[in-house]
Parts: sequence; structure tokens; C-alpha cells
Amino acid sequence: MTSDLLRNRPEERSPAAPPPVSARARVGWLLRVNRTLGPRSRHRSLAGFAREFAPDQRIAPSTLSRWETGKVAIPHWAPARYEATLALPAMLLSAAADTSYRYHTPPSALIPNWAQHRRRPGPGPLLDELVDRAAGDDVMSAGSWDRLSELIARRPQLVLSPASTWARLTERLLTELSIADGVQWMVRAESYHRLIAHPHGQGPAIATATAAADDSSAQSMIGHLSVFTASSHPAASTSVIRHVIDPATVRTFYGALLTSVKKLRYGHFSRAQVRSLLPVLVELLTGTQEEAGLAARLFAALPGDLRAQLPRRVHPAAGLVADEPISRLCDSVLSTAAGDDPLPPDPVLPVLVHEMLTDPVFDVRLCAMFLLYASPYRPHLARALATELVTLLRRRTDRLRTLRILESLRVLGGPSQRALVEQLVLARDMPAEIHDMAAYTLGHIGGRSTVTFHRTAFSRYSSHWARTSSARDASVLDRLVYASGIHHNDALLRRAAANQTLPRNVRTAAAWWLGLPPHLRHSATL
Repeated sequence: MTSDLLRNRPEERSPAAPPPVSARARVGWLLRVNRTLGPRSRHRSLAGFAREFAPDQRIAPSTLSRWETGKVAIPHWAPARYEATLALPAMLLSAAADTSYRYHTPPSALIPNWAQHRRRPGPGPLLDELVDRAAGDDVMSAGSWDRLSELIARRPQLVLSPASTWARLTERLLTELSIADGVQWMVRAESYHRLIAHPHGQGPAIATATAAADDSSAQSMIGHLSVFTASSHPAASTSVIRHVIDPATVRTFYGALLTSVKKLRYGHFSRAQVRSLLPVLVELLTGTQEEAGLAARLFAALPGDLRAQLPRRVHPAAGLVADEPISRLCDSVLSTAAGDDPLPPDPVLPVLVHEMLTDPVFDVRLCAMFLLYASPYRPHLARALATELVTLLRRRTDRLRTLRILESLRVLGGPSQRALVEQLVLARDMPAEIHDMAAYTLGHIGGRSTVTFHRTAFSRYSSHWARTSSARDASVLDRLVYASGIHHNDALLRRAAANQTLPRNVRTAAAWWLGLPPHLRHSATL
């Protein structure tokens, strides 16, 4: 089975990748650009910033410099101190740093490093109090989940009683993860990864994610499978392989492929499981450019003797070309972010933009987006992307890049970019795949759509589907239900759930949102 999410993509040459950047250097870059591009000029001097950063510890400017250049390990508590000193939203840098470390660091190296450089928990709720809140009907903020999962991760021998408490924690956390956004999503994703890596919590966490991936009524099955990357347990690998070989839905197939990229790289699969992937890779490698790109990443992680078993005709082709539009985007961002003072070249920015717009693995693209989301470049990059998007749409060229820009605006865009995306949802002369990606973008892009827009869009695509039974129209309706759920547009959800003329999956998704307990929907926003 080949995913519809990967099909129907135009052929496009792959751009040359910039030099790789380590996870530590990425986090150091995030700290540096927030300090140097912030509104307070006194923070642009390392000496001036050091005086305010930790006056009780007397952190030397040279230490900060080594953190920001990635030359030494960054203590886990440092991003939170940067947030406080720079008056940034709580957990913005911490969440982006955790997300980057989690994806770009092998699990075996991550946990010792995390434990070594994280401060002991300070004053705050105790473990028992947080467990009671999370297992009950109390509100749980992202900060509460971060602290609870940290306290659990620090106790590898922890046993919760009754044992069903683990299941209640993981079920609630995964549900909130499915409906959260931005920082709230990043923190909950990291929290779930900590639980699924815990010696006693991993069994219930794996079982919860497995059941959720099999639940076709939920709208975030790709995310449900992604949590398995943090676990080397055989049960996690079995679930991933099953959704590659015999997926429940198109989404679980795509999610399983993405998860397989890391699990292959870290040797989580048995040799028999790796062999079972080969027929799927053969099909993908001979498919569209988008399919072949993702398959090539999986191919590169195969053991050498198994790679040799694939026919030579399907081996990924070498040879890449430069990508001038990305350089142009970065130049535009740097010039507008500079204000009156020219900025020095930023070697990390083009790496992240390149990954965001060209990497065949969605998880790599998402990690780059979140780092850019947490940087001062975000509004400048969103405007530059919107300008590029309009140009591409007018020319009707580079449709893969057009789709990737829309995908990026889902994370980076603000209210003005939302207005553009709304126009694309309703534009009658756009290709169906643009309508679908624009509707997908609405769920998380900044700002908020009016009730009138939601009604208009839903009415139009409902009418289209009634006439054509088009799979693409059904997908757009599904995206609109998701956006309505994220933004608590319950009136539209009720109408969708009750409308027997709509596709079954759309009605089921609307009912799923309406069936969520209020305390979970509220918690996911905090």
C-alpha cells in the first residue's frame, strides 16, 4: 500500500544539502539569536547579558559563548534561564531545545546527557500530587506535564500503585498531545517520550499508543506512531512494522514510515523486521520523487548486505543541485530582521530553511520549523514565505515547493498569513492538492478564522463531495473538522457529526472531538 499522502507530487530535483549541524549547535544557535536579536540592546553584549543571566552563579561570558556556539554541552536548565532573562514566553526555548535534542540525538546518548545537565527539580508540586491530578479530572498544563514526566524519569525504579495508573497517565497525555499546538504540543511530546522510555512506564505507554494508532476515529494517528521512536522495546517495533506492512489507514502507513527512519538508524528492528520492509522500499523507490526521497532515507539506514539485495535499478540516484530560492529567502529574512544594524552571516539559518522546505522526512522538517518558530526570525520568515508562495501560485510552477511552504506556514505563519491561506481554501481556480494543504494548514497557523469562514468553507466542500464523492473533498472536510476542533468551534462539529450525507470518517472525527472531556480540551491549551 502506497500512501496517498505521498502520491501525486510533481518531479523536482533535490537541492544540495548544507553541512550538517549537531543538535547541540542547533540549541546554541537558538539561544544566541534570541539574545542578539532581542529588543534589549544591553543583552547583545555577552558581558552585559551574563550579569543578568545568573547573578547568583556568576556564569562567565566565555561559558555563554561556548554554549551558543555549540562547543560544549548546554545544561538543560539554561534555555529556561534565557527565557526568563530575555522575557520570552515560558518554555518557548526549552520546548524547542528538547524537541531538537530528542530527534537528532540517539536515545542511548540522550538520557545520560539529559540527566547529567538538568538541575534538580526546584520547589513545586510533588510527584504524588501531580499523579493524582493527571489521573483524575483536574487541569494539567504543559508545565505540569513537564514536571511530572521529569520527576518520573529521575526515578527509573518508580512503581505506581495501582498499576492501572500508568495507563491513565499515558492515555490522557496522548489525547492531549493529539489536540495541542505549538509549545503545548512540544512539551507533551517530550513528556510522552520520557514515559515510554521509563522501565515501568514503557509497557502501558506502548499499549496506549498502539491502541490509539488503531483507532481510526482519532485525527492524529501519525503522531501516535511517532512516539515509538523513543523506545527500543520489541513491542514498539512490532507495532511500527505492522503499520508499514498492513496499515490501518493511509495516515498510519505514513506515520510508520517516518518512525522507521529513526528506528532503522538506531537498530531497533530485528533482522526479520528489516527484511519485511524491503518490498515496501522497492515500491516507494520506483514511485514519485516524494516517495523516492523518503524511501532513500530508509534505504540509507539498511544494513549493507540487505541494501545489496535490492535491484540496482531501484537504488537512489546520486547527484544534487544547488537551491538558489532558499538563499534568497534567507537573505530576505536577514535583511528585514536586521533593522538598522546589518547582521553577520548566519550559517545555521540556511540549514534549517533547507531542511524545512526540502527534507523528505516530515519529522526533520518539523524539528527545523520548531527551532525557527522559537527564534526571532519567525515573523520575517513567515512574510518571506508568503511572498514566495504568492509568486509560485501565480506562475503555477514548483508545486512541491508550494506545498512545502504551505506546510511551513502551518507552524510559522501569523494572522496575516492565515488570511492568505483562507483565500486558498476558497479559491475556485486552485488545484485540489492546494485546497487540501491549505485546509491542513488552518489547524495550527497563527490567528483565528471567523465562524463565517468555517461555515462557508464547510458548506462549499460538503456540496462538492455530495456531487462528486471526491476523496480530495473528503480530505478537505476532514481538515476543516480538525481546525474546528483545535479552535473549539463546537457548533460546526455538532452539525458535521449529525449530517448523514457527509463521509463517515468526517462524521466520526467530529463526534470524536465532541466526545473529549472538557478538562482535556482545556488542559491542551495551557
